[in-house]
Amino acid sequence: MKSLLSRVESKKIDKAASMLKVLAHPKRLAIVDLLGKEDKMTVTEIYNYLDLPQAIASQHLITLKDKGVLSSFKVGTKIYYSLSIPKLIDVIDCLEECCGDL
Repeated sequence: MKSLLSRVESKKIDKAASMLKVLAHPKRLAIVDLLGKEDKMTVTEIYNYLDLPQAIASQHLITLKDKGVLSSFKVGTKIYYSLSIPKLIDVIDCLEECCGDL
């Protein structure tokens, strides 16, 4: 069996590791899970749903967006967030299977 390093380009492994690092926070996992169930949400909807302070939710959203996990678009005065890579919800599903209900 070939190792991951021999099957995948180094740049892809680095990107995957970076993405996993950014997901390695409970609140960020919750945001990805939530956006996997909803097509798009505003900051206000996200922080209200997850019962987070607005500033904390915004920091996590910026971090997720900077790492390419989320994308955003503006409609009027509202900024909507969605998953850049919808398949990331499979990571949540895998964790749920491995760790029990998340």
